[in-house]
Order: sequence, then C-alpha cells, then structure tokens
Amino acid sequence: MILSILSILALGAGICHLLMALLLVWNRWRTPTLPVLAVRAPAPRVVAVVPARNEEANIGPCVRSLLAQDYPALRVRVVDDHSTDRTAERVRDLAAADARLELLQAPALPPGWLGKPHALWCGTRGQDPDYFLFVDADMRLAPDALGRAVAAAEQNGAALLTVVPRLLAESFWERAIQPVVASLLFSLLDPVKVNDPGSRVASANGPLLLFSREGYQRIGGHAAVAGEVVEDLRLAQAVKAAGLRLCYLHAIGAARLRMYDSLGGIVAGWSKNFHVALGRARWLAPLLSVLIAWVYAWPTVCLGLALHLLATGAQGPVALLLAVYGADWLGRLSLSWNYGITPRGVRALGGLVVAGILCNSVYRAAFGRPVRWRGRDCPAVPPTGPRQGGCGSAGAC
Repeated sequence: MILSILSILALGAGICHLLMALLLVWNRWRTPTLPVLAVRAPAPRVVAVVPARNEEANIGPCVRSLLAQDYPALRVRVVDDHSTDRTAERVRDLAAADARLELLQAPALPPGWLGKPHALWCGTRGQDPDYFLFVDADMRLAPDALGRAVAAAEQNGAALLTVVPRLLAESFWERAIQPVVASLLFSLLDPVKVNDPGSRVASANGPLLLFSREGYQRIGGHAAVAGEVVEDLRLAQAVKAAGLRLCYLHAIGAARLRMYDSLGGIVAGWSKNFHVALGRARWLAPLLSVLIAWVYAWPTVCLGLALHLLATGAQGPVALLLAVYGADWLGRLSLSWNYGITPRGVRALGGLVVAGILCNSVYRAAFGRPVRWRGRDCPAVPPTGPRQGGCGSAGAC
C-alpha cells in the first residue's frame, strides 16, 4: 500500500518535470530571438537610465558595459537613490573619464512613490531622446546589445522592447532557488500572447526596458506606476492597454543578469513580488506551495528510495523511481539548453524555499506587512497618495 502511494506520487512528479521540459522547448521556440540588425543612420538617440541604491559592487561593471556599447548616440545617467555606500563615488570616477556619463542625486522620496520608479522618473526629466533605456545595476550587456535592441524596436514599431537575459546563478543558494523560479516562469508564460497586440497578456523583464519616447510619455511614464512594486509588469500592461506594441525577445547571448547573491536577498527580493502572480487568487498559495515543494523535492526522494531498495535487495519500483529522477534532470537540461541557466543546484531545497517564499509573500500582502529591501520598507500593496511631481523640476534631479 505504501509503495503504491509512493509510486503514484513519484509518477505525478515525473510527469510534471517532463511537461515542464517540453514547455521550455516549446516556449523558447516561440520566443523571437533578438536579431542581428544594423541601426539606421543617423542612429536614434538613446538615454540610458540606471537606478542605483547601495550598488557599490554592481554599478561599475554595469556602467562600463553600457559605455562599451558600439552605439554612436548614447548617453548614460545614473541616479543615485540615497546610497549609503560608495556607489556615487564609483560613478564619479567613471564620469571623470567619459563625458557621456552623468551622475544624478535623487531628491527626497515624495509620498506615494517607491524608490526605483522615482529614480527612473528623475533620470528621464529634461531629456528628449528617441529612446529611453532603463537598466538595472545587476545587468551586463554585450557591446552590440543596444544596437540590436534599437534596430529590433524600430523594425517592430515597438513602444516597449524587453528581453530574456541569461540568468546567472553562482552561489549555492542561487543555484538551488533561481532555476526553480526560472523554470516555472519560462514554462508557464506564453511568449506568443505577450507579443500579440490583440492579447491582454503582458510581461516585461525590469532589468532591461527599451521605451520609445512617445510610448513612454503616452502611458504616463513611471509616474503612472509610482507606487508599484512590480513596476515593470505594470508598465507592460499599460503599453498593451494603450494599444501600443510590446516586443518580448530572447537575448541570453546579449544580456546577463545576476539578480541576487545571497539567501537573504533571494527571499526578500522574491517575497515582494510573488503574490502579484496570483492576483486575487491568493487563497491558492498554500496549495501551490505544496505542489511546488512536492514536484521539486520528490525526484531527490525517489533517488534515495531507489538506492535504498537496491542496497537492501527489497522489492519496489526502482525503475520508476530512477526514471522520475531522470525526468528532473531532463527539465534541468532543457532549462540550460534553452535559457542558459545552470543545471547544477539542489533543486529539492530550492523548491522548498520557493514554496516558503510564496506563502510569505502572500501572507505579507494579505496583512499589509512590508518587506525590508535595500534599507527601505517595501509595501506589500501599492500605497495611495500623490502620483505627480515626484521629481520636481529637471534641475532638482
């Protein structure tokens, strides 16, 4: 009886991993790749805006990758969002050697605004380029990335172009947790609907957003999402709602992203976001958490049971248990082949942590408990209050 129950649980987990492996292939095939295109002459003017709060370790490599772009019409603005480390000093040193780089100091955060939208809004004030490029400090771009992105946006008439970067996972906890999040996201998100102007499905990767100036102004810019924790998703939804073109492309060869480098950063970072995926169906969180923990932890359990049966000579479904563990590895390899994410890592542990983060995120959203992020309390739900005049005049930024 016990072995029968274990076999059913194992079979279910194995089927889930096989389906995810196939969905990763299917969705990668249906996601257009960032093309290699030449930019028209004269090249459209681009202003890149980088929000930076306590990004001493990241800001230098990020800015250098922007300044290394083989693009002739680029200016870079870094908005220091009240950092308490040496972020501003790092940028000043780089700006002294390159006139294209400018450091701005964000003014005090007005009521109704969150830090990142406010910093990005400040970075656009007084600027009149053809495109705004919003880049997070943990993003690294290949030298031809901007030119290819601008050419693709022009070709598609996109108000907003965003890309799927290569997600880097270098530490133990990153390798355990980040691939679990990525496999869920990339297997369940339909890229065809995201790119379809007739569909309401929207998605965007906030670490790299390329907006046409007209599109950005038409939706109200970051002032329209002043209090949103997942401002990238809300911006993408606003683009779709305005009848503008959203372009979602695969670009793991042109962009690299390392989101979080510690367990604390991973838990806090995803806790402020996860509940949004459930919308009003937050009551599903406990069930989904159990499902995630079971699917990702069970292959390791199956391997342990199979080895135990083999070592003791006991009767049992050894082939099935090993097949389930193999299905887990098929999913890992599919994620690696299609999205460049490492197949290494303790997925069983990662699944348990992701399940816990989902419950924590929904709990905080339901009871209004903020998440501490980069020295600020990040509200679980958007605050109410003024949404205008966040940056004052251009000079104030």
